[in-house]
Amino acid sequence: MFELQYFIIGIVQGFTEFLPISSSGHLVLVSELTSWQDQGLFTDVAVHTGTLLAVIIYLRSHMTSLIKSLLSFQPTQNDNLIKVIIATIPAVIVGFFIFDFVQLYFRDIKVVAVSSVVFAALLFLADHFKMKISSWENMTYVQAFIIGAFQILAFIPGASRAGVTITGARFLGFDRSSAAIFSMLLSIPLILASLILTSLDLISSAEVNTNLYKSLFAAIVACITALVSINIMMRIIQNSTFNIFITYRVLLGFILLYFYA
Repeated sequence: MFELQYFIIGIVQGFTEFLPISSSGHLVLVSELTSWQDQGLFTDVAVHTGTLLAVIIYLRSHMTSLIKSLLSFQPTQNDNLIKVIIATIPAVIVGFFIFDFVQLYFRDIKVVAVSSVVFAALLFLADHFKMKISSWENMTYVQAFIIGAFQILAFIPGASRAGVTITGARFLGFDRSSAAIFSMLLSIPLILASLILTSLDLISSAEVNTNLYKSLFAAIVACITALVSINIMMRIIQNSTFNIFITYRVLLGFILLYFYA
């Protein structure tokens, strides 16, 4: 049973991390539907490491470009890196003050259900009623900050970090692929920050349950699943809209409201 738990956690975390459907919301749902005991901080670190590795692999060309620009020591070459930093700042600052409060009072299945529907509607509006098309490389610093402000909404369970950043980018007129790529780039510093904070909690914890092999298994599953889900999403949006994800979120939200409201 524990092996199944780690397998499911890896799949859920990996498949939902970068899609606009809320990974935290699905993890809340898994905990509601099962009687599994908490997998522990070490496993949380492991699966996040798996998803981080997946997005770095997928965005390897973008990552190489950002690293080269950083090492060039030329301010004019660091434009895209600065955009990522600017867009990350709002969530880091706000998250420092509200993360524990949100986890304590808003981590509820009803909140997930309502958020799923509301933010799906916002994504629909952004995806269908903004005609201007632009690439994320042409993004201004102000636009990067606005997308970063949207990312603050991701602290609401069910909102989806990927979903709100893609929504913000689409409202500003960026094409679907650019919105998804920039959203994934923004996930990297936040996942790293989450890993650092969780690792500090792990080090200071009196009782550390590592479950090394099971956690490593979950991390591998999360990495593979994340790579698959990213490729599926990018192929879909290159020829279509975000409608399939929007429809899924609306249906999920109403089903959860029906059974848990």
